[in-house]
Amino acid sequence: MLLFLCGFAQEKINQNTYFDFDMDQLNENQKNVLFDFFQKIDSSQIQSVRVFGYCDDRGTAPYNYNLSDRRVRTIEKLLLSIGLNPKKLIALEGKGRILVNKDTIPDLDKARSLNRRVEIAVALLAKPLFFMGIPRLYSGFNLPHKKGDRIYLENVQFSTGSSYLDLKSRAILEKIIVFLKANPYIEFEIQGHVCCTPYYFSDAIDKDTKERKLSYNRAKAVYRYLVMRKINPSRMTFSGHGNKSPLGKAVELDRRVELVITKC
Repeated sequence: MLLFLCGFAQEKINQNTYFDFDMDQLNENQKNVLFDFFQKIDSSQIQSVRVFGYCDDRGTAPYNYNLSDRRVRTIEKLLLSIGLNPKKLIALEGKGRILVNKDTIPDLDKARSLNRRVEIAVALLAKPLFFMGIPRLYSGFNLPHKKGDRIYLENVQFSTGSSYLDLKSRAILEKIIVFLKANPYIEFEIQGHVCCTPYYFSDAIDKDTKERKLSYNRAKAVYRYLVMRKINPSRMTFSGHGNKSPLGKAVELDRRVELVITKC
């Protein structure tokens, strides 16, 4: 395995789903919120999931404990229906009602609606900070970043001699797009690289365009996809680096695209 680690970062992310008054089933809008949340997570990276249910302050304590538990079971069924490994569900608990001070809360109805919820806490597996042991080269975004940090697009792959982005690579970019939209202050350069061409050639030939601009065209393909997905083009540039910046590892790893942070 061609991966050398230097430091780890574990990520924990939370999502709330909200129930209508006295209901233990989610409405369609909240189901979509839940499904969208998990669709953006790489399921193979989920270490554990904890689910806790709550109710508002109306009704008796025993009734609300039961209702909050039923809400938890609803979420459990939905998570299993989308393929979550049941062994990763390590906590499922209804905690009953959340008491409020009716005299001090300005919007009691809103407070109660927010208390009719299930909290879902997802712990992701520890991720390597440095990719292949190379300082400031990352296999994903790990905030905070500094200018000059490099993000190796590990699973954005091209066929030999091609700059065409396949569906798998686009799916990887979709997750990057979610991050970029949530962090609009980050600016970067997209850098394309190739391997296995003689040193006296500046780049490899793109079999589709017949140009010796393969690394440039790969970077451009990523740039154009990000623009199409509404990433502001003023945040990014792109360039081809041919085979001039090998990683010094396995040569196939040099067929790569990196995002280099220019402002953060």
